[in-house]
Amino acid sequence: MARNLLKFLNVFAYFLLTGANLYFYLFDEDTKKFPSFRIIHQTYISPAPYVYGVWGLIHLLLLGFVIYQFFAKKEEIILKGVGWNFIFIAILNGVSDKLYLSDHLLFSWIGILTISSLVSQIYYRLRNYPVHTCSWGETLFIHAPFSIFHGWIVVLAVIGLFAAFSEKESGESPNVLMKILVVLAMLFLEIIAVGYIEKFKGDIVGAIVIAWALYGIAVEQDDPVIRWVAIFFAIFTTFHIVKPLYQGYTKKSHLKQPPLLG
Repeated sequence: MARNLLKFLNVFAYFLLTGANLYFYLFDEDTKKFPSFRIIHQTYISPAPYVYGVWGLIHLLLLGFVIYQFFAKKEEIILKGVGWNFIFIAILNGVSDKLYLSDHLLFSWIGILTISSLVSQIYYRLRNYPVHTCSWGETLFIHAPFSIFHGWIVVLAVIGLFAAFSEKESGESPNVLMKILVVLAMLFLEIIAVGYIEKFKGDIVGAIVIAWALYGIAVEQDDPVIRWVAIFFAIFTTFHIVKPLYQGYTKKSHLKQPPLLG
């Protein structure tokens, strides 16, 4: 009974999460129309608007998750891996969005941090079910959405921090201190991205999300220091993403070669 209740609540949580994000990102309260994408509180680390398209991929894969959970052969990965966290994430996301729109940016950022901790719990629990032991459905609809979500919520937490304490002034350039803080924030993102690959044995999905955000920062920001540092970190992250893929390819090619001595 509890298993079925959890699954149906996950469906409710999905529509709550999706509805809140559609309203937050696409609804213009002035014109009362969809769509009208805009970032209300710009920062010196905000990426280009297209970067937020990551949400679309997350929602698509999470839709697969709420459908797949009813047909999964191994329910343990859902009950113990995801558990009740997804429901709490959806509720907190709606609250955080509302606080952001109401200009309570500090409380909104605290909400994002709480969501980040819940997503991290799911992410680390799923590490107990390695991808190579999972079916394609479990990999695509359980591992993938929460790996992407984990990388993305880290990016949003960094942006939310700057929005709460140092919103970008229109037409003004950042001072030296702000440039240093932005560079340190991007360094933090870079360390997280490399950690996905080096610590988690080639888990490149989260690293790809962060690299995507760094390229977006380089496109969006006019300050040359921020732009070029973002480009450097984005390329460096891309190198780390490509490295395990290349190593895996060469290893497979080597194994396929016949032994020299027959």
